[in-house]
Amino acid sequence: MCRTAVQRVIDPVGPHRLTGKVVEGFKRGSKQLGWPTANLDPAAFESRFDASTEGVYVGWAAIRDPTLPEEAQAVHKAVLSMGWNPTYTDVKQRTVEAYLCHDFCGRDFYGAEMRLMICAFLRSNVKFDSFDELIQAITDDVEFGQRALDGAELAPLQRDPFFSSDTSAG
Repeated sequence: MCRTAVQRVIDPVGPHRLTGKVVEGFKRGSKQLGWPTANLDPAAFESRFDASTEGVYVGWAAIRDPTLPEEAQAVHKAVLSMGWNPTYTDVKQRTVEAYLCHDFCGRDFYGAEMRLMICAFLRSNVKFDSFDELIQAITDDVEFGQRALDGAELAPLQRDPFFSSDTSAG
């Protein structure tokens, strides 16, 4: 098996604060890859980012859904992909797909507001030769990203007023 080389860095950005609805994606994250993601409505990001910003990032995210348990509404670590998902050929629109590092017990929250703060770039998007390689890369991204978010520069952003205010930031 030929493994695609993936180089990860912690390159702080922004932070960029995005607010939008969680929309349905291709439903591959949890079903095919084992990593459920919350897809941000493209209206929340499409005018703010161009092709040069595509890649894998880390940040913090909160789902504003009063039907979720209180701990599920907290601010969670997030590892996200922004771009065209090059391993798949059926993607017609750029996506921001965030894996929130919390067990939501299989619960969907389509239509709920997500506040997403993008804090650091990890790596470029890569086309993988197999789903096994993609799954391993996502696993490594999540482990690396969680450690990055524990660092002195990124950890304090979990308490950013963006997550507690009643207004959204653009």
